[in-house]
Amino acid sequence: MTDRHDDLATLTRPRLLVQAARFGADALLQKGKPGPRRALDRLLSEESEEERKRKDGEAGYSPRRHVDLLIALIVVAQTAQGV
Repeated sequence: MTDRHDDLATLTRPRLLVQAARFGADALLQKGKPGPRRALDRLLSEESEEERKRKDGEAGYSPRRHVDLLIALIVVAQTAQGV
């Protein structure tokens, strides 16, 4: 089984998506509402599906949802690292 932090570290997404996600993650961390570590697997799976939709030009793709998922991933990763 691969390490989920390695999976997270290898994500390459458009700069605008990542900037929006970092902004949202910072806001959540300042509120003290980070997500639980066990959510990482689910979040990575959901984000991967959203990325597939984006790349395929699928009508159901939601940039808002994609950013929300990336925000959650950043928050969970930072929380797991004790940041």
